[in-house]
Amino acid sequence: MRLLMITPYFYPEGGGLEKYAYMIAKGLVDKGWEVKVIAASRKGNSLQNLEGVEVTRLNPDLMVSNTPIDLNLPSKLIKVLKEEKFDIINAHTPVPYYADVSMWVTHIFKRDNRIPFVLTYHNDLVKEGFPLNIITHVYNLSLQRSLLFLSDIIITPSPYCYYESKLLKRFKEKLAWIPPGVDIERYSPGKSYKLHGRYNLPKSAKIVMFIGAMNKGHAHKGVPYLLKAFKSVAKQVENSYLVLVGRGDMIPKYKKMCASLGISERVIFTGYVEEEILPDLYRSSDLVVLPSTTIQEGFGMVLIEAGASGRPVIGAKVGGIKHVIKDGETGILVPPKDPVRLADAMVTLLTDDHLARKMGKNGRRLAEREYSWDKIVKKTEETLKAAKDRFRPP
Repeated sequence: MRLLMITPYFYPEGGGLEKYAYMIAKGLVDKGWEVKVIAASRKGNSLQNLEGVEVTRLNPDLMVSNTPIDLNLPSKLIKVLKEEKFDIINAHTPVPYYADVSMWVTHIFKRDNRIPFVLTYHNDLVKEGFPLNIITHVYNLSLQRSLLFLSDIIITPSPYCYYESKLLKRFKEKLAWIPPGVDIERYSPGKSYKLHGRYNLPKSAKIVMFIGAMNKGHAHKGVPYLLKAFKSVAKQVENSYLVLVGRGDMIPKYKKMCASLGISERVIFTGYVEEEILPDLYRSSDLVVLPSTTIQEGFGMVLIEAGASGRPVIGAKVGGIKHVIKDGETGILVPPKDPVRLADAMVTLLTDDHLARKMGKNGRRLAEREYSWDKIVKKTEETLKAAKDRFRPP
């Protein structure tokens, strides 16, 4: 089977969407598929073989917010489809343009070649603030609706989208939920002092960890509410530290906020961290927090990575988070934008070792049972083959 995957960006660029696409592509290659990926890249044009996945990266002509626009993408896709034969085309959204262009090109070719088009819909497209909120609303009612209508199967990794999205409600009959996975061998329970050694922290330190992009496009991650909450935690829990892992143009602003709150000496910004180091960082922490504020948080991969590492989690009861965290079992759910309740939850887990260990063990069992990549890739393969079977001649 040959798969053409089209995604706005592709691993190692980007975040959760791109990592999901990469793990699916790599998993299918391991099962004998041939996978070609076409994606944008801010680093310029390139061809790459990434563990058996053929990746073509295209330099965008312009950027609209986080959306890469390649004006020649239609002609490039037409050329690829004329020169190569694919069994299935799989596009990833919610970042517009790449999925929309690939859908229309595929729809034209489908008349003669009967190529199924599978859309992986990671999350509803939501933007706050004028004028992006208006542009997004118009897109959702026009191009986005056409994209959903003309897709043969829609895969969503987000339990929020599967159960609650108003945009997907009318397409339930062709919707499949296939969540992200976690490498349960790499992310495993145990204790590490990687963070302690790197930042000269005492081994007795209690570490609250946040992992995520900290730029304007990811303001929904809720970092300001986390900083406000940690001010209270720092007063109540001796030797407690907040470690924020990731990069972004909002970090200088967050550092100023730490100074105004008087917590600068207890808050660490690591900047970009290579993925190979992440398992040790999880094992260095005592708990992981995801205080997102909107439905833009369709899942929250850090939650299952933390669970696989045997760490309890705290998340805002919004978007996909409320479906991923088993409240009272694998972690604690708190109202979004509520630093008081968030602080209370952090203090509870930092001071109740028995409860924290219990939730960490439950999180590990949940990751093993539902989120191993082997199971996720197998379910994806079955869904893609089902799409192909629909186009076989009688």
